[in-house]
Amino acid sequence: MQNALAFKKRFDPVLRRLLVRKTKEMSRLTADRHVAEVIGHAGKLLLSGGKRVRPYLAWLAYREAGGKKDVLEILAGLELFHAFALVHDDIMDRGMERHGVATTHRLYGDGQAILLGDLLFNWAYELIAPTPARDVFARMVDEVILGQMLDVDAVNRKKVSEQFLEEKMRLKTASYTFVRPMQFGVALAQGEKRKAQRMMEFCERFGWPLGLAFQIQDDLLDLVGDAKTLGKRTMNDVSEGQKTVFSAGLERYKGKKLSAKDRKDIRAYLEKSGNLARGIKRMKDAFDQAEREAKGRVPFLDLVEYIRSRQT
Repeated sequence: MQNALAFKKRFDPVLRRLLVRKTKEMSRLTADRHVAEVIGHAGKLLLSGGKRVRPYLAWLAYREAGGKKDVLEILAGLELFHAFALVHDDIMDRGMERHGVATTHRLYGDGQAILLGDLLFNWAYELIAPTPARDVFARMVDEVILGQMLDVDAVNRKKVSEQFLEEKMRLKTASYTFVRPMQFGVALAQGEKRKAQRMMEFCERFGWPLGLAFQIQDDLLDLVGDAKTLGKRTMNDVSEGQKTVFSAGLERYKGKKLSAKDRKDIRAYLEKSGNLARGIKRMKDAFDQAEREAKGRVPFLDLVEYIRSRQT
């Protein structure tokens, strides 16, 4: 989608300058080369890839709500927070790479990875705390952490209910990636009260189903996507014991290093059991609902189509 790509071209230089500035600030506090190397890795992770979905959605909603100022550096706070979440997530999942770049804990150990994540969180907070969007940000942080707690707990459960899965996806993905970033943009615009309230409500009606579709799509790509395109190994969720709309019946593969035969058997089971077809239908229904909610709002309709067609 041209709008999202054009935004990324404008946004990434702002993010790069911010990272350079913060890295220089840290170098004035300590001259230790190893610490500088760890901090520098944040830039490699942030600038190696990523779709900038959260800042883009915040910017779209900001403009829709009447915002006129240049707020890209404030929106960079959302991307810094996302980097914090990914660094910590990689520790929990024992992820080895993102966008083809080695994860922080893999290179520098869990302790330094935790601290780098904390530093990124603080940089995000510095940008966002003085703004009128800070309360939305705080709500988003609460929700994504609760969603991650559910995700971590689910790995140790033999089975989870549909309600549990729905809540996990709502908190960890729909709220974090779609609803709250959009509401962040609305709050930042400080527009007329009634218009802002209507826009806040639209963010929820549109963001909940799109977030659900996005998460199911993410889980689907982990199963059937191309590892080279994704920049990471596939079927990680299966070997980690993650609970998704596709995972029922795959518990025996938890903790196993998957062979080529295992992967073939998993794919065959997904098709034979109907898990694959049911999950894909649920994803399509959610995309359709988001599309209906976005009727008449061209940038948001474009976003639905952009996400529908993604391969990473």
